[in-house]
Amino acid sequence: MRYLPNTITILRILFTPLIGVFLARHDARGAFPLMFVAGFSDMLDGYLARRFQWQSKLGGMLDPIADKVLAITVYLGLAFGGSMPWWLVWLVLGRDALILLFSAGALLFTKIRALPPSIWGKFSTFFQLGLAGWIIMDLAWPGYPPHWVITSFLWLSAAATVVSGLHYMYTGVRLLREA
Repeated sequence: MRYLPNTITILRILFTPLIGVFLARHDARGAFPLMFVAGFSDMLDGYLARRFQWQSKLGGMLDPIADKVLAITVYLGLAFGGSMPWWLVWLVLGRDALILLFSAGALLFTKIRALPPSIWGKFSTFFQLGLAGWIIMDLAWPGYPPHWVITSFLWLSAAATVVSGLHYMYTGVRLLREA
């Protein structure tokens, strides 16, 4: 049972491409329940890991990877379908690319072995995936949610992405100074 959270995370990674297929086929009603399952599985694996002390190094690496695979798949699918602004896709991908480049550079050229997760990164992921879910819901059932909800999540997602990117840069510079 100790590996149940990791198993749930791996399953989420494996079925994420199905969401992309549904979005590519403009089948938001098919994609929506899978997004719901992905969100629920993310909450469930985190809850189980914390509640029963089933945390592991592998889980600590897999969970953010699963979040990023889901976000990238959904954002690209929605952008190619014309439902997500490309500027936001590039903002999200750019932030993630910079974090990966810093992490790789730090791993190769310093003694830094981890870039700790940030509460701002968690907010960013929440708003990014929330926005994707609201857009998919609107595509599946036009008019619900109200347009202001989607617009609010779009700007909150953009702001959280920028703030988390700046926070990761600050943290990275601080870690470099301490290394």
